[in-house]
Order: sequence, then structure tokens, then C-alpha cells
Amino acid sequence: MTTITLPPQPRPVPLLTCQPGAVRDCGGDLLAASAQIDDLGTFVAGDARIGDWTGRGSERYHETIAPIGRRADSMSLALRSVATRVDAHADELQRLLDRRTDLEERRSHLAGEVARLRGEIATATEDDAAALQAECDRVRREVEAYETDLTTWSSDLAAEETAMVQAFQRVQEAEAVERIWGGVVDPADAALATKPGSGASPGEVSTWWDSLTYVQQQAIITAAPGAIGNLDGIPAGTRNAANTVALDRDLANWTHTESLGVLTEDERTWLENARAADEARRNIADRVDPVTGEPIETQVYLYDPAAFDGDGAIAISAGNLDTADNVAVVVPGFGTDAESAGYQADRAATIYESTRYLDPDASNATMFWIGYDAPDNAPWDEGFDGAGVATESMATAGGEHLADTIDGLRESRDGEPAHLTAVGHSYGSTTTGHAAHDQGMEVDEIVFVGSPGVGGDTNDAGDTGIDPEHVWAGANSRDPIADLGNHGWVHGETLFGAGLGDDPAEDDFGGNRFEAESETRGGAFSFGDHSKYFDHDTESLYNISQIVNGNYDAVEHADHVYDPWHDGVQDPEHDRDPTTPATR
Repeated sequence: MTTITLPPQPRPVPLLTCQPGAVRDCGGDLLAASAQIDDLGTFVAGDARIGDWTGRGSERYHETIAPIGRRADSMSLALRSVATRVDAHADELQRLLDRRTDLEERRSHLAGEVARLRGEIATATEDDAAALQAECDRVRREVEAYETDLTTWSSDLAAEETAMVQAFQRVQEAEAVERIWGGVVDPADAALATKPGSGASPGEVSTWWDSLTYVQQQAIITAAPGAIGNLDGIPAGTRNAANTVALDRDLANWTHTESLGVLTEDERTWLENARAADEARRNIADRVDPVTGEPIETQVYLYDPAAFDGDGAIAISAGNLDTADNVAVVVPGFGTDAESAGYQADRAATIYESTRYLDPDASNATMFWIGYDAPDNAPWDEGFDGAGVATESMATAGGEHLADTIDGLRESRDGEPAHLTAVGHSYGSTTTGHAAHDQGMEVDEIVFVGSPGVGGDTNDAGDTGIDPEHVWAGANSRDPIADLGNHGWVHGETLFGAGLGDDPAEDDFGGNRFEAESETRGGAFSFGDHSKYFDHDTESLYNISQIVNGNYDAVEHADHVYDPWHDGVQDPEHDRDPTTPATR
């Protein structure tokens, strides 16, 4: 009988045990360290110098600190170089892992083919020989191609490991660092010199950023993260990179200072705000996308732990703000400051999960925005900040900040604009109303939930500046805060500035009211019902998500609140049995 030659068994793929995410975290730590050392160099060149001190002592002092500044600048550049290489290493490791998965699948398939052919040869007749040999030759060629790719993969892995070793070897000794980076001008310096002034529009900022080289952009992210991390017009991904450096640097600095027992009261407040921001980003990253099963991407869009006299400013998204089809910005209200970031992150992640679950074909991003000085305490607790909840002043100022944020989100995106929704909750709805009425905020949808009023000058949905068909209100009939807005002919804002404006769920306002009852609502007004609008499997979250996704036909509308002159305020939703639509 004719001899049939089997193809060889494909070699197994070597194990590759690594965690690209952990490697990326290491790169982030190195960037934070680089930023810390860069701060030292900046201090030596600036505040450490005493200009009005002259004489031998002054000369000796400045001669002594100069090498420290030079060395700090060199070490900062060296660490930045390694950190950049580590980040690239994480990307390459992920590619190698993906290639290994492909190779393993090919090896398994080819091993199965060889086994199949061995079985067929054992029972073959002379007439089958030619066809079987041709089949064996085909599989042999596939095995050879696999072997070539496996060899290339192994070589690429070895080359990547060697490159990483060399990157670290260059910074092992101070002499080498000084030889390579000593006296090198930081690319960030010239780039920052051309940065637009404080009054620049997001469009001007975007143009400036796009004019920089990649090297200059990366240098600024590390050397001066605060210069761009909170700057409207900078892409969200870039702001996230800068704010991550700043946050990691602050956590390292202030935690170390705390351990030494020399943390000031202001620094303690800032540290707590930084820890809250860290908790918030981790809360989101620990959740998974209901469609892909992958961790939800996070972006730190705003980070200023010292803002608003220590209340802090933090905004973090669940999802990619630069690329998402649908973007929602959630504006919280009374009781909000930076330390509540973890709680707000849970809400953002919940909305993200719901929007993805209800429309798997669309990409989404939901950002909680603590970007204004909200009334966050009771007058008898920590001062009179909380008294601002009775007036519009804090909402007016907050509305300007919110409109700037929306402008920045729109201006910094490439390609198609997102379908953009502002969701104002509680006093945040008043802030959102002011952003729309006073500042012409450019959003596609406005959603007011649990609103105590949307601003004294916003008398109807048309006053928001967008089509009333895209102005929405959700009000739980048991929510006492949602009952505070003006009804009928009564307008509290005309009384010495008191009151927060009209109820957006009322018929005279002219917007769309959607169902927002909770199955766990009580029999009477309850402050607990004011916090249920973003809970999973509630009418409110379901309808908010459909609005964010632009699926208007799926929104469950509710009858408006109305106020007949001969009776009190009437809410048709009060006697309706709530439902529990699935949102996950």
C-alpha cells in the first residue's frame, strides 16, 4: 500500500503570564513620581530662590541649590522616559497576549486535524491514498505557517523583554541619568509658553493643543498636569491622563506627609478629597459592561481637591467621553462635595449599565459632575453653605461652570458629535436650568429629576433654549423635594429672591413628564424617595436611559402635575401602581 506521510504535530505555545493592567499602573506610578520630582525642580528654580538676598551667604545658598534643581530636572525626564516605555510595554504585552490566544486556537485546531488524519489513514484503502496525502500536505503547510508565526511571536516577546531591561538600566545610576538627560530642555516649557490665556474659549484651547507635537503633549501631561487636566477644550482622554498623574502624585505626597504627622488642616481636606476621587474611579472600574463583560472604562475629567474653599471639584465618567455615541452628564444637588464622589460614581456606573443594557448597539459614557459649589451642609453643621439651597445664587454660578463643561465636551471631540444629555437631580436641576437659560447650554436633551425648581426666569420648557420636546421631568409623587417648585399662579422667586422656580413636571411648564415612581415608595412624602431615581429596575432609571439613548418611543410618559385654582396641587401619579422595568 502507498505510504501516506502525516503532517507534524504543532509545537505548544509557551506560557505567558502577565497583567498589562498592572504594568500600566506601574507606568502611572512612575509618571506620578516624575511629576513629584519635577515639582522639586520647579521649586528650586522658583520659590526656593530669594531674590532680595545678596552677599556671600546668598551666593553660597544659590550655588548649593542649583545642582539639586538640575538633578531633579534630569531625574524627572529620566523617569518620564521610563514611564512612557512602561506604558508602551503594557500595550505590547496585551498585543502579545492576543497573538498568543490566536496561536493557541490555531495549534488546537491543527492538532485536531492531525488526529483526524491519523484516524482516517488507519482505515483508508489504496484508492483513498492520493486524496489523503493531498489533505496531509495542506495541513502540513498550515502547520509550517503556524510554526513560523510561533517563532516570530517568541522573538518579539524576547525583544520586548530586552527593551524593557535596557530602559530601566539607563536610569539605574545617577551618572547615567545626568549624562543622558542633564541640561536637556523639558519639551513642556516651550509648549506651555504658547498656551492660551485664562479667558480662552474651548475652541482656542483645542486649536492650541492640536498644534503641539506628541512629545510636547506627553511632556505637559507629566510636568504640568494641572495646566490641562481641568481645561475645557482638551480631549477627555488627555484630561484623564493628566488628572491621573495629578491624583496619584497628590495621594503619594499627602499620604507621606500624613505619615510624618505634619499634615496641615487644609492638606487633610485635600487628601480626603483625593481619596474620594480615587475611590470613585475604582468604584466604576470594578463594574463590568453588561454587553462585553469587560471592566467599564473610567476617565477622570475634572480633579481639583482644593476648589471651592476645600469642597473640591471632581468629575469622572463611566465610558469614553471622546468616542461614545451617547453622553450623559449628571449634575447632583444639595449635600454634594468632593467627598461624595464615591456615591456619585455608583450612580454614573448604574446609568451606564442601564443605557448599555437597553441599547447594546450604542456606545455610552455617563459622567457625574461635581464641578460647582453646591450647598453641602446644614447651617447649624459647618456654616452657612447649606443655606444656599433656599436661593438660586449657587445654581446661577454653577450653571456657568456647567455650560463651560458642555462646551468643552463638544469642542474637544473629533468626528461625529455625541448625543448629549444633561441630567439635573435635586438642586442640580436648578443649576442645569440656569446653565440652559442663562448660558445657552448646547445639549440635545435636558432631564430634570426630583426638581425643587429650575430657576426663577425659566417659566416654561421653551425658556431652556432647546425644543420643549426634548425637555423632560421625572418626579416621584412621594418625593417632598419635587413638590417644592412653584405651582399654578404662585411664584416664590418673586419674594425677595426666595424659591427656586417652577416645577418642570407641571402641565403649565410644557415639557415631557415621564414615569418615575418606585415600587418601594411609602404612603406619604418621604425624603428616601428623593434618592431612588437612579436605582436599577426603576421606572425613573429606565426612562432616563431611554432618553439618553435617544429612544423616545420607548419612554413611558406620565400625566403632568396640575394646580386647579379651587383645590391644591394634584399629582395623577399618586394612585398609580409602580412598575419595575428591567435595566440590567
